[in-house]
Parts: sequence; C-alpha cells; structure tokens
Amino acid sequence: MGLEEHPECPLNKTRPALLLITASLIPVIILAALMGRFFIREQQAALDEDIRGRASTLAATLQRELKSQLQLLSIVADSPRLDPPIPRTAFGETARRLRDRVPEWEQIRISNEKGEVVLSFPPLDPAADPHVVDMQSHDTLVQTGAAVVGNIAIGPKGEAAFALRAPIRRNDRLRAVLSVVIRPTIVTKLLYANGLPGSWSAWIVDGEDRLVASTGAPALAGEPASAFASFSGEDFSAATLTNGMQLRVAEVALADTPWRVRVGLPVSDYEELARRATLLLVAASCFTLLLSGSAVFLFQREVRARNRERESMANWQRMDALGKLTGQAAHDFNNLLMVFQSGVEGIKRRRDDEQRVTQLLAHMNDGVARGKAITQRLLSFSRRSNQGASHVELDVKLAELSPLLRQAVNDAIVIETRIADDIWPVHVDPAGLEIALINLLTNAKEAMAGGGTVTVSARNVADAAREERALKGPFVALTISDTGTGVAPENLSRVFEPFFSTKKSGGPGLGLTQVHSFAGGSGGAVRVSSLAGQGSAFTLFLPKSNAPRAARQEMTGSSSLPRTVMIVDDTPASLESARLALEGLVATLYCAASGAEAIELIKRHPEIEAVVSDIMMPGMSGIELAEEIRRRNPTLPVVLVTGYSDRLEAGSKVGRPVVAKPFRIEDLVSGLNEAKAAIALSGNIVRLEIPTKG
Repeated sequence: MGLEEHPECPLNKTRPALLLITASLIPVIILAALMGRFFIREQQAALDEDIRGRASTLAATLQRELKSQLQLLSIVADSPRLDPPIPRTAFGETARRLRDRVPEWEQIRISNEKGEVVLSFPPLDPAADPHVVDMQSHDTLVQTGAAVVGNIAIGPKGEAAFALRAPIRRNDRLRAVLSVVIRPTIVTKLLYANGLPGSWSAWIVDGEDRLVASTGAPALAGEPASAFASFSGEDFSAATLTNGMQLRVAEVALADTPWRVRVGLPVSDYEELARRATLLLVAASCFTLLLSGSAVFLFQREVRARNRERESMANWQRMDALGKLTGQAAHDFNNLLMVFQSGVEGIKRRRDDEQRVTQLLAHMNDGVARGKAITQRLLSFSRRSNQGASHVELDVKLAELSPLLRQAVNDAIVIETRIADDIWPVHVDPAGLEIALINLLTNAKEAMAGGGTVTVSARNVADAAREERALKGPFVALTISDTGTGVAPENLSRVFEPFFSTKKSGGPGLGLTQVHSFAGGSGGAVRVSSLAGQGSAFTLFLPKSNAPRAARQEMTGSSSLPRTVMIVDDTPASLESARLALEGLVATLYCAASGAEAIELIKRHPEIEAVVSDIMMPGMSGIELAEEIRRRNPTLPVVLVTGYSDRLEAGSKVGRPVVAKPFRIEDLVSGLNEAKAAIALSGNIVRLEIPTKG
C-alpha cells in the first residue's frame, strides 16, 4: 500500500480541509468576477453609445449640408434663366455667377434624358466623352423626377468627385437635368469639424461602398472602402485599417441618400478598461488562488488518473473494433480462398472434363469479383482522399444501379427514386458511392422488418455552408429516407461509430461507418435525422462536378486492344499474370520490371502503342513513369493499375486512368480508350505563350 493510500496519510487528513477552504472561496471569486465583468460591460457600453452618437451627429450634419445644396440646386433649376431653349451664352454667364457665389460647385452642367451633356461650365473638352460619368444617379433622377445625390466617381482627369442633380421641369414634364460636380473636400472638412478625438477614425462611403472622404487619407476618395479599412468577415462592428490598427465601428446611414457614415474607435482604447479591471481582479484573486493551490494539486492528480483510465478504455475499444474488422475480413477471404482451393484441386483431377473445368472457372471468376468488392469495402473505411473520384451523373448512375439496389432490400419494401432532370453531376468515387447506397438501403431494410418505403431523392444546394458549416460552395444533397422504426434520440450521435449497432442479433454495424468515411473522403458530409417510430433520413452532401454533363446518346468507341503493348510491374507474379491475360489478344507484348527499364524499351521500340504500368514500384513509381512518358511522347497512352497506392490515398492527382487490381480485359480496354480520348482532347488545345519583357 502506498503512502497516499494509507488511511492515516497526512494528505488524506488535510484534503477535506483544503476542499472546504476552496469551496468557501469559490463564491467570493465568482462574485468578484461577476462584479468586475458588470463594471467592464457598463463602461464599454458607454463607449459604444459614444461611437454611435458621434456617427449619428456626423451623419445629421452631412445630411443637412447635402440637403441645403440640393435645395439651392432645385431653386436654380426652377429659375426662368433655364427655360428651354437655353442660349449657350446666357447659360455660361449664369453658371459663372453661381460658381462665384458657391465655389464648391466646380462644374455646372445640363444634360438630356439620355445622359448627354449639352451645356457645361467650364466647357467640356471636345475630345471628352459627352455622357455624364455617374449614369446610375442620372437614371434614378429620370425615373423618379426627384433631386438626387450621386455616388463618388473618378473623372476623365483621374480626380474624384460626386454630383448633385436636380430636374428641370416645365409644364410637369422633364426637359433636362441640372447637375453640379463637387469635390469631396467639402465632406472631408465636415469630418474634421466634427471634433473627433485624434486617435479615432471616420470615413464616408457611397451606395457602392466607395470612399467619399476619410480622416487621414483624402487621396483615397473614389477607391473601394476596403482600401481604407476592411471589416472582419460579416461583423460590421470590427474593422482593420490598412496600417493594421483595429477599430470598433458604428455605422449610420443617411436618410435620403445611400451614403453611410462610419466612425471607429481604436480597439486598444476600447479594451483598456477591460485591462484595468482585469488587473484589479487578478490582484484580488492571487491570494485566494494561492490558498487553494494545494487542493488544485490534489484534484489534478485525480483528474490525471481518471484520464489515464478513460484513455485505456478508449484504446481497448479501438483494438476491439480493429480485431472485429480483421476477423470479419479474414473470414470472408478464407471463404474466397476455399473457392479457389477447391477450383484448383478440381481442375487438377478433371483436366479433361471441359464442362466441369468451365464450371469451376466460373466459380473462381465469381470469387475474384467478390474479393474485389471486399477489398473496395475495406479500403473505403480508411480512405481519407477522394481517390478514384470521377464525374458521376446521379440520374444515370442510379438507373444503372437500380437492379443492384433492388437486391439490397426485400420484396416487402418499395423503392421510390425522385431525381430531377436538372440535378448537377457530382465528383465522387463511383465504387464508394455504390457501396454507400447499398449500406444505407441495407440499414433501411433492417429498420423495416414488416416492409415499407425507401425514397431516394436529390436536390441542388448552391451554397452548402447554409446547411453544413464545414462545407462551402455548390453541392448535391442525396437523401435516402425510410419509413422504419427510426433511431432513438440518445443513439443519433453514435450511428456512425464503428461496430455500434442496435440490431437484436448483435451483428457488426460497419455499414454507416463506411458511409461516413465515403462522405468525408469525397470532400462532403453526411447528416442524419430521425423520429422514433416514423423513420430516418440520411443526407449525403456530395461536391458538384465541374465537368459538363455527358451526351445522353450511347458512346461509340473502339473496344479493341492495340497491337503492341508494354506491361510494367516490379512483382514477377503480377507481371506474368498480366502477360498471360493479354497473350493472344495483343500481337506484340513487351515486359519491364521497373520504370527505368520501361524507358529504355520505349527508346528501342518506338512502335509501342500503349503502356500498362503498376503504380507502387521502387525507384520510379508508375505515376512518375507516366509523367516521364508524357514529356517524351505526349501521344503515347498510359493506363495505371494498382491494388493500393499511398500517394492516391493522400490525394495525389495522376492525370491518367487508374484501373483497380484485379482487372478484367474490359476494364483495361475502357482505361485505354479513356487515355486515348484525353490525348485527343489535349491535342485540340492551343497553348498560348505570353512573351516576357526584356
């Protein structure tokens, strides 16, 4: 027995006292923290109110100034001196007098309903564009008939300005538009006249979020507001100046114009109150924390002991799950090996019995297919990348899988498919999608022992972030819902755990784990919703494919193999198996045991028409070999074959068709046709080279 486990250990005797002291001090600490937090909140709320008040005052001042300018402009527009037709000399004299009295009006112009300037003072440059710069405000006035304030714009000479426009109406009809162009300096003066503290910032933006005026940066007028300060995401109470200073911002919009006023206080000033109060609170709490240190030390010991216990339990559960998975895989493969062992023995005994040999070969061929399916399922559990992903059109794919999906349920279950014609194609691993659908339908079948309905539907989601925060961009939501018993609320969070199952038989529950792995590996997600006694719905969010939809007519392509093929594989047995599979179908076969040997064969035999290479090879991998062949001979098609590739699992892009081992001749032919089509497509692309300046 250790010292701490002894009943008379001093630590055991003092622990209750320390716990009592800590328990009595905790309310004091909590009360002090709450009071300090309340004080800080009150002070910061007062600062927020001050920022909003100054922004409102500045907005009201600017509103009055713009309104008075518009009223004066409207009075001029109603003057008899501007009754059409307006003589050019009379307009020039009137405009000159107006500029003398209102020096802020740098340009005075009259334009027609199309925005063409017909009269201007000072006169327009004959080579200049006769249209007004800010057509948006001009069109707004023509449509509404009311005076408007335009947005900030950059003129032909590169100077920023904004326009005030008033209608020239005679006999209730719009005859022309009177505009004055004002430099933003008048607004900048208002900013500085507002009496803001020196460390504060203020800026005004127009309806298109461009700078009209700003403190400390008048030269930025007309630029996007982000050139002065950028907001933090969608939080319009926090901004960062281009010099790195962070601000707490209040924004107030003007009443009769889309302009907005923003006033910012440095975050450092805003947080100074919190720092002061925090220092006082820390000083007051240090003594309390010192007294409770001993108790904390004992608590940490206990927490560490419990963490070690939980970690041991978690490791045991992981090893147990791995053992079950290994045992199940071993059982399935032993059954397949028995098929092959029986087939080999039967062929040895009855080589002359052609019917019996054909039957045994059919069983062995079926075993190969089942073994390949088992391997794909095992890989789908651990897959982290979208290896093997391709362009998949759901409406076509589900139609092809309909017989297979029908086999996953019983005759008492009805499968309804609701896929719209305009559903987007997705970019996923077709084999993984097939396994996931079978697992979901199998799960639905077990939830509907007495029969029911399974509905497979899909919809386009323009931005998946609205439904799944971890996703972004366009996705397709594929939903499989059933009318079964549903999932209890306490089990919803565990349905994707390995080997978690609510089956009465206690069988393993790896199906939904594969669904979760497939969704995550595809760059998407899976969501489950259920109502006990009413059914469940599993929604797979699959990334939209950027490739165009394929033509609906049946593709016609060559199904024959080239006359001269080279096989590359570092494993002698695999190389010989591939050679025997192609022998008799290909006129000339070359075999290479490495990438370097393959390159030498290509040099000596330029008549080689296609290359079939394993991916996992020492020295030069199949992916590297394909790249080297592309550099030497871009028109030579290359097909890669693999049972497993860590580079593909890590998400490497190969740019070549990949055929999974074991493969059929039809799979190889399909891969070669795909490689030839890709080469033909790349041959139609014209590469443009941009010359560099010397």
